[in-house]
Amino acid sequence: MKCKFVLYITFALTLSACNNGNQKELLSEIDEMETTLDSLNVVANDTTRYGTKNIVTSVRETILKVKKHYTTDTIDYELANQMNSYKEIRKGLSKNTSNLTKVKLTIPEVQAKLSDLKHDVENGINDRDKYKEFVNYEKTKIFEISEVLSYYLETSKMFYDRYDSLHPIIKNLGDSLELHAND
Repeated sequence: MKCKFVLYITFALTLSACNNGNQKELLSEIDEMETTLDSLNVVANDTTRYGTKNIVTSVRETILKVKKHYTTDTIDYELANQMNSYKEIRKGLSKNTSNLTKVKLTIPEVQAKLSDLKHDVENGINDRDKYKEFVNYEKTKIFEISEVLSYYLETSKMFYDRYDSLHPIIKNLGDSLELHAND
C-alpha cells in the first residue's frame, strides 16, 4: 500500500514538472509574440513616412491643372504613359491605406488575446491541453499582420518612388501650361 502511494506521488510530481516545463515554454513563446507585436505596432504607427493624404491631394490637384490647360491636336504617348502612371499613384495609395488600417486595428486585439492567454497559462485556467493550439493560432494571426504590413510598406514604397520620379515632371508641365494659358 505504501509503495502504491509513493508511486502515485512520484507520478503526480513528474506530471506537474512536465506541465511547469511546458508552462515556461508557452510563456516564453507568448513573450516573444508580444515583443513582435510591439515591433509591428511601432512600424505601423511610424509618423516619419510620407503623408499619403498629402500625396493623394497633390496628385489630384496636379492632374486637374494639366487637364484644365492641356489641349493638343496630337497624342504624346510618352506623356500619356507618364500621366497614366501618375494617376495610378493616387488610386494605389488610397487602396493601400486600408491595409494599414487593418493592421492598426488588429494589433491591439491580438495584444489583448495574448495578455488573456498569458494570464490563463500562468494561472492554469481553462483547458491546459489546448494552450499550445491557442499559442499557434495567435502566431498565425501575428504572421498575417506581419505579411499585410510588409505588403503595405512595399506597395507604398513603390508608389512613393513613382511619385518622386513623376511629380516634378507632371507638376512642371501643369505649371507651364497654366502660365501659357494666362498669357
